[in-house]
Amino acid sequence: MMESVKLVICSFCSSFGFGIVFRIERKYLLIAGLSGALTRIVYLLLLQVTPEPFISCFLAAVAAAAFSEFMAVSTKNPSTVFLYPSIVPLLPGGTLYYTVVGLLLQDTELVAANAGPCLHSLTGLGIGFIIISIFMHYRRTYRHRMKWKLLGRLGRKSRV
Repeated sequence: MMESVKLVICSFCSSFGFGIVFRIERKYLLIAGLSGALTRIVYLLLLQVTPEPFISCFLAAVAAAAFSEFMAVSTKNPSTVFLYPSIVPLLPGGTLYYTVVGLLLQDTELVAANAGPCLHSLTGLGIGFIIISIFMHYRRTYRHRMKWKLLGRLGRKSRV
């Protein structure tokens, strides 16, 4: 339990620090930190249900992207302002590091041990972000079309 609390606090700090390094406005730094903590909480809860890194990363990425889109609409900013800090805790640092070290040292056993979980995690992240991005794109397009369709009908009625 204490280990999970430490991970959530570290995730908050890392996302907050990422926001500072990449010059996110001060008023949004707290939200950036909270997005990282939220993402880590979702990830840890999902690891309790399934040990599969793909599913855990996928659903945590969906949660992070949905939160980022919600905050983007609320604050009238691009979603990337909140999305990038939220994914920092999900990046598979250790497995990615050892995969690259194994490639550089031409150690096939090290690459074989780490490449699979690394690719599963990264694939889950990517697919999760893409699904929410596509959903939000079509939602915006639909709302825009319905707005213009409604305005067109109102315009015709007022002329008569």
